[in-house]
Amino acid sequence: MTALSICGVRGGVGTTSLVAALGYALESLGERVLMIDMCPENLLRLHFNLLDSGESGWARAMLDGQQWHKQAWSLTPTLQLLPYGRLSADESMSIEQQLIHDPQIWSRRQASLAAHFDWLLFDIPQRLPGHGTIGPCLLPIQIAEADAACHVLLLQQAGSNPVLVNRFDPGSQLQRDLLLIWRKFYAARLLPLTVHADEAMREALAFKQPVGRYAPESLAALDALSLATWCLARRREMT
Repeated sequence: MTALSICGVRGGVGTTSLVAALGYALESLGERVLMIDMCPENLLRLHFNLLDSGESGWARAMLDGQQWHKQAWSLTPTLQLLPYGRLSADESMSIEQQLIHDPQIWSRRQASLAAHFDWLLFDIPQRLPGHGTIGPCLLPIQIAEADAACHVLLLQQAGSNPVLVNRFDPGSQLQRDLLLIWRKFYAARLLPLTVHADEAMREALAFKQPVGRYAPESLAALDALSLATWCLARRREMT
C-alpha cells in the first residue's frame, strides 16, 4: 500500500479537487483507493455527491467515541472516501491536539488499512500540523499555482517534497516565465507534468462529480490520468 498526500503551498490552489480527480483516475487504472479528508472544511465529499449528515466522518467519530473506519463511504467496489465530519472550530482544535499528542495515530491506522487498499490519498489542510501527521508517506506532493505568491512561498521553503503546478494557463506569459524559472531552480522537485486550468474542473464540482466522470475527455481529466500514471511509475521506482 502506498500513501500519498496533497497539500497546497498556500490555500486555494485546488488540492481537494485534485485529490478527487486523482482518486478517480487511479481507480480507473485498476487500483484500490481510499481518499481521506484531513480538512475541517469537509469538502471532499462534495465531489462525490455525499450529503453531510453531521454524524459521519473520522474526526466526528474520534470525538464521539465511535469506530473511525466505519465512517468510510464505498463509492465503487474499489474506491472509498473517508470524510472528516462536521465539527465546530473548537472541536477541530481538540482533534488537532489529540493528533499532536499522539502522532502515531495515522501510522497505526495505515497499518490496519494496508491489506485493503493499494493507495491512501490524504487531503492535507493548511496551518494544522497535527492534521498533517499521517504516518509513512511515499509521495508528499505540494500543489502550487504559477503565480507570485507561490513563487515567494517556494523560495521561503527548505523542503524537498515534489511540487505539482495546478491550474496552469499556457496562454499566460507570467505563468510560462515562472514555470521556466521553477524548472531551472526546482528541477529535482518539479513534477514532469502540469494540471492545466480547465473550466471543467469547476463545473465538475458544481455537478458533484470528479472531473474524470463529469468530463472524461477534458484537459483536466486527461491531466489527472497522466498524474495517476506518473504516481504508478514513481511507486515502482521507489519500492
